[in-house]
Order: sequence, then C-alpha cells, then structure tokens
Amino acid sequence: MTNEQINLPEIPQEHIPSSEEVNSIFEKLIKKEYKEIRKLEDEKGLYLLEVNVPGELEGEVIEYAYMRKGRYPEGESSADEIHITYYKNGKPEGGTSAARCIDGKWKIF
Repeated sequence: MTNEQINLPEIPQEHIPSSEEVNSIFEKLIKKEYKEIRKLEDEKGLYLLEVNVPGELEGEVIEYAYMRKGRYPEGESSADEIHITYYKNGKPEGGTSAARCIDGKWKIF
C-alpha cells in the first residue's frame, strides 16, 4: 500500500437561501408591505415562506410563496423558487413563477 493521496473532484456545497435572502427577494418583487402567512423551517433552515398582499380590486389577494428545493409534507419543488398565485374571493385565479435561485444567484422573471 502506498501513501498516495487521491484527489477527488470537489463537490460544491449546496446554497440554501436564508430567511433574510428570501425576504430581500420578496421586497424586490412586491415593493410594498406584505403580511407573512406561513413560515416553516427544518434542520437546514427555511424551506417554506408564504406572504400575502392585497390585489388591485376588492376580494383580490396575491400570494407569494417560496419553497426550497426538496420534498416536504406541504409539497415539493425541483428548485429554490418563488411562485405567485392570484386569488379572487378566496379562489385561485392563476399564477406564475416569479424568481428562481440558481447556483446561489436569484433570477427574477
């Protein structure tokens, strides 16, 4: 046996967005005061954050929801993403992807 060291390729550490980072993206997207509805964390940190803002018309609510990549009791996501869902009188009326974190950098759509 020899004492040679084997150089394995370095595996990049997965970036996990912090609560502060996600709130910063919410502030860029929303540009007005919002109300935190639900915030869930596990041993790695924040994995779900939902906030609401009133829509333009009466009965409208806009929900912004962040979910970290992975599978959770509340659902699963293939990436660290923020989605928008539009509600009218409590019923979803549509939605879209708003932002995604790729290699530690947020892309706003």
